[in-house]
Amino acid sequence: MVTRQSMTLRRKLILWFAGILAVMLVIFGTILYGVTRWALVRVVDNSLTDTVAQVIANSSAFPLGQFSTPDDVVVRLPELDVFRTSSLIVQAWRIVDGQLELAGATNNISSYPEALDPVMLRREAELIAADLDAPETWSDTTINNGAFRVISRPVVIWGEDFVLQAALSMEQVNESSRWLLIIIAAGMAFGLIGSCLMGWSLAGRALDRIDVITQAAGRIAATDDLRTRMPHAGPDDEIGRLTQVFNHMMDRIEHMFGVQQRFVADVSHELRTPLTAIRGHLDLIKRYGADPESLDALESEVTRMSRLVTDLLMLAKADNGGLKPEMRPVDLDDLITEIYRDARVLAKDRSLKITVRDFEPVRVMADPDRIKQLLLNLVSNAIKFTPDGGTITINLRRLPCDALIEVCDTGIGISGEDQKHVFDRFFQSDTSRARHFGAENNEGVGLGLSICKWIADSHGALLSVHSELGIGTTFTLSMPHLEPESAPPDAVTRPRLSLMRRERTTEHAATATRQRMRP
Repeated sequence: MVTRQSMTLRRKLILWFAGILAVMLVIFGTILYGVTRWALVRVVDNSLTDTVAQVIANSSAFPLGQFSTPDDVVVRLPELDVFRTSSLIVQAWRIVDGQLELAGATNNISSYPEALDPVMLRREAELIAADLDAPETWSDTTINNGAFRVISRPVVIWGEDFVLQAALSMEQVNESSRWLLIIIAAGMAFGLIGSCLMGWSLAGRALDRIDVITQAAGRIAATDDLRTRMPHAGPDDEIGRLTQVFNHMMDRIEHMFGVQQRFVADVSHELRTPLTAIRGHLDLIKRYGADPESLDALESEVTRMSRLVTDLLMLAKADNGGLKPEMRPVDLDDLITEIYRDARVLAKDRSLKITVRDFEPVRVMADPDRIKQLLLNLVSNAIKFTPDGGTITINLRRLPCDALIEVCDTGIGISGEDQKHVFDRFFQSDTSRARHFGAENNEGVGLGLSICKWIADSHGALLSVHSELGIGTTFTLSMPHLEPESAPPDAVTRPRLSLMRRERTTEHAATATRQRMRP
């Protein structure tokens, strides 16, 4: 006996399938049997109706008695051979003072003294005696152990009331119905058994593949082997797509697990470095007393740790959905002007050329502080990885539907493989390249671009990178703007553009002066 707890999914499916199929087959078989039986009975009824009409048309009556007043009326029915079947029997009953008398019958029922259907006959007689309309009635009865279909019809002959009863054997109809019932039951049984066997096979083929996935998941849980994948060479059906989703999920889990491991290792490393420096300076202060260099170093390391913790907390809030941008209309040309000025301050100790090439006014719905943070991170990275004498270009263009911001540099570039992971947390393309430009610039921990990616995603924007080693890198931010395509340019942006041109001229002069002053 299969209990509910031990019943497998395959058995449950087959039982449900068999139950539903059995109900459907029973309903279908019942309807088929009922319609067929009704059609056969209708054929018999039509035959009886036609036959009774012929009997009435071919019957004759003649009076009995002396002189002009007849004492009785005799009904003579036609011979049986005028009808289509020998199983037809007909009786004519006369109603005299409320009593029923047999007035005539066909030859094949002449020796039968009883009415073909006494109940219907009495009912018709009572209605006639009460001067009520007596409709013809249909009934099923048994005559000489045989099943018959009977019609009872009242008629008036020579002013006398008669009830004409005709019956037709139902043996052929019943025999046909029995065979039909046997065929339907056998078909239902074979159909149910065959469908269950086929369903068992199909369910086995489908569930076996699911069982393989279950076993693979069990092996992963038991061995912590995230490299397990499901081989699939079958059709692209639901199970095939489930296998693909499972493999994709395992790819994501393996990737996230690797990211988590690198995250823990990188955080530990990034925290250990400043802590080691702080401990060393504290030992020096304890031994020799405080000095300005040690205090400056302590302040620098504490600032670095504080920035790291702040970035981690912000990303954690972003992951939990607790950090939402405050959206409002923002003029990106104003924002680019501020970014340009801040970039010049960041690069004041470097011999870099910072320019704004394309500058078109455009308004977007955004959080200005977050967008500024994103752009400053991109500009800081460009300054960090661009050697002296290089160029950093900021572009702002308005496309038909989007605002496009580009931060381009002529720095060391990023390899094609590293571009796939450049927005991952704690990922650094090659820290030795950053150290090439000075240790003071190597303050990043690989969170800046991750923060930029989150800011872009939270604004419904697209942040992408294109880079070539030794040539340079371009970060592109694309986001929907609020202005129609035919909007006229904003006149107030012209003074801003002139201001940046004057600032670039001043920057060129300062760069030339520094170069002349070098030995």
